[in-house]
Amino acid sequence: MANQGLNIDPPSRKTRTRKTPELKVPAAKLGKIANGSLEHTPIKFDQFAEEAKVQFNKRVTRNTADGFEMLSIKTRIKVPDLLAEGLEMLEAKYGKV
Repeated sequence: MANQGLNIDPPSRKTRTRKTPELKVPAAKLGKIANGSLEHTPIKFDQFAEEAKVQFNKRVTRNTADGFEMLSIKTRIKVPDLLAEGLEMLEAKYGKV
């Protein structure tokens, strides 16, 4: 009697299925795609990195971070490019490491 319970089965394990998104292409373009006339359409993601990139995490003061952000906005140069330029200046002053 002490071991009476509700006799509930554990929940069944659901298999995870990944739904593939449907391509919504107008019917007029379907014929063109099949014929190969859209063969030379531009690719959206065609950026290639010149070098292998890594994450650069260093703690700096809020003023330093804000200074880089403001300089980036003012010069329209991305912060990683500003860091690379700063490294080049330091190497010119102190020599390459």
